[in-house]
Amino acid sequence: MREVVVMSTEDSLVEIPRSDWTKLRDLYVHRETDPQGYLCINNFINWVEIDPELKVSFLSLNGDWQSDGTFLLTLSSDTHANHLYLNTLSDNFDRVTKAVECLKSFGKGYVFFGFGSRLKPVVEHIGSLICNNKEPHFVETVWYTASKELVDSFTIQIPTGLTLLNLTLEDAETINENWPHRAPGSIEFVRSLIKYNINLGAYDDNGKLVAWCLRLPIGSLGLLQVLDSHKRLGLGSLMVKSMAKKISAAGDQVLAPVVTKNTASRSMFEKLGFRAIDTTYWAH
Repeated sequence: MREVVVMSTEDSLVEIPRSDWTKLRDLYVHRETDPQGYLCINNFINWVEIDPELKVSFLSLNGDWQSDGTFLLTLSSDTHANHLYLNTLSDNFDRVTKAVECLKSFGKGYVFFGFGSRLKPVVEHIGSLICNNKEPHFVETVWYTASKELVDSFTIQIPTGLTLLNLTLEDAETINENWPHRAPGSIEFVRSLIKYNINLGAYDDNGKLVAWCLRLPIGSLGLLQVLDSHKRLGLGSLMVKSMAKKISAAGDQVLAPVVTKNTASRSMFEKLGFRAIDTTYWAH
């Protein structure tokens, strides 16, 4: 195993070989609703199988990930913010905290991507170190799930004049322009979601993209959007139900983060039968 960073005489981060990624994933087989559990790990295994050149690293504290499943996952990019994912099967967060403290390259910054409420104290601690004891910026979302039985009950009625198709890379510009959380370089992140993950777009008779839903690296629905010109036609619900069926057909749990303050979207998900099970956060 290749040692990548040493920050003290005691603790270091050691890269987990790709041959062991599936073993790490399988430790989380019963954590399918955990935003950084089984589905997240499996997502990056699939991404690297598609594109072995992706800058994805799984890291362990002092080479030990087997004992309690503690890991860090970094997605590095030359065009947008680096992503950091973290988890542990332990209820004691000492090891996962030490692992994040070992990270050397906070200069460019990381987005702590979609972590559950149980890990918020870890990110708050790390954020205070990075931000000189200032509170890090959190985006809070409600973490929803839909049972397979609920998804199977969904009926799909496509309005006249619209067609549901997989998105193309050319759609990334439209999606990024309308994404409330876009940032410098985020179009490349959107392209990666289109290229590697399940996705869906609604197109009018002229081939114009008017609504879409993608799948985030944590396995959930994401970037759900309907153009203003086509709102109040039920397209948001249509995209959610259609994407939920695609994800469920792949054998995966259906999950969705919805910004806590977005009461309209929360109401839509709850009317469809989605159930809130946690609070998830993004931290910058």
